Amino acid sequence: MKKIYLAILITGFIFFLSVLKSCIHDSVDNDMEAIRGDALTYIREVYVKDKSLIHGKEVDWNRQRSYMFENEVTLITVPIKNEQSNLIEELSFRIDGNDIVGHLWKFEGKRMFLPNDYKLTAHEIMSKMTGTVTYISLEGSIKYRLNIVEGNIIENGNSSKSGSGGIIDSPTCNACHMATIPGVTIPTPTPPWTPPTFPPLPPIIVLPPTNPPNPQDDPCVKAAVGSNKAKEQAQNPKFNTAKNGVLNAYTQSGGEHGVGFGSNTADGPLESTGVQHLGQYSGTIDNPFPFPKADIHNHPTNSPPSAGDIYSMMFFHNQHNSFNTRYLVLPNGTVYALVITNAGAFDTFLQSFPPHQTPGNSPDFSGQAYTDWDNAYFYGNPELAIAHVLDKHNAGIALTKMDSNGNFKKINAKDNGNNSYSQSNCP
Repeated sequence: MKKIYLAILITGFIFFLSVLKSCIHDSVDNDMEAIRGDALTYIREVYVKDKSLIHGKEVDWNRQRSYMFENEVTLITVPIKNEQSNLIEELSFRIDGNDIVGHLWKFEGKRMFLPNDYKLTAHEIMSKMTGTVTYISLEGSIKYRLNIVEGNIIENGNSSKSGSGGIIDSPTCNACHMATIPGVTIPTPTPPWTPPTFPPLPPIIVLPPTNPPNPQDDPCVKAAVGSNKAKEQAQNPKFNTAKNGVLNAYTQSGGEHGVGFGSNTADGPLESTGVQHLGQYSGTIDNPFPFPKADIHNHPTNSPPSAGDIYSMMFFHNQHNSFNTRYLVLPNGTVYALVITNAGAFDTFLQSFPPHQTPGNSPDFSGQAYTDWDNAYFYGNPELAIAHVLDKHNAGIALTKMDSNGNFKKINAKDNGNNSYSQSNCP
């Protein structure tokens, strides 16, 4: 009788454990489903809060798209708003189990993207574009930049064709997909918070006074003469006629258009050429005056002055030292002016960073100048990147931008370290 009773007791205990285990398992499964279902809320409210890569960007959370792979991995893509018609930016978040990994994508085309292009996946965009694609993890641990011509990745001067496997068959793109990036675990409820223990404060150190900075080293002082000259020329009625003519030509036929300014004598009145069609995305402005002074052209894609604009300005000034200003007008109304601050610095800059030409693209910076531009462009914005290279490498040219009063203010870029940049304008 005792043996039967003991057997019944053991059987009941085992059944109780199995029921308890099942309940625990169901609870965990329910928690996981809740986490997956609420992943976008967690991403918006927690995951991206400390990601400096996207600070200041206008993320369009209402247009997110979700994809499911093998019923286990979820991919969420979210577009980022910007004014450049040749730039697509988006965030992607991969959710695998309870881990999440985020990335920032930038697709910069040499041509304007069409409305339907913004609905494509990353590889579909890459398969039809010419330009560059940059991809970086939000943790800052991995970054890739690809040059693409007509849907083909250019690697060491060679073209990686899009075969049956698509553009990701390229070794460069494979490195991006096969890299292992540590994920961030979406947290479950945490234990009570324990206040941290802070170390004692160090003693106060009094620093000795330093010598005041030399006003001539102030970048705003260096750019003042060129900025004032840019304003003076822009107040000439011929400037507004040229600017409106360039924009009207773009509206009618697209592409880039330009006008040259100059005079027949060194101190003669400012004259201008007619509007010239330059090409779809680049060209050379004919400036026939004995004393060329400036020129103006447009960028169809609402992008700031390019490396090609800077190099060609240096070369033209070396031939005609009366030429000191290059204006750029965008379809959105923005007006930039590249102004020469120290033509004596051109030779050193050109020797250190000669223009780099990739087939199908305009000239780029080379060497460290390109690396600095690339980082500032990715972690900052296009106009900050150009200003950063010009200032850091003493190019002898300053990037200025017209304000609402017609003044051209120099754009200053500061590298704060840790992939952080800040931008300001001269007073």
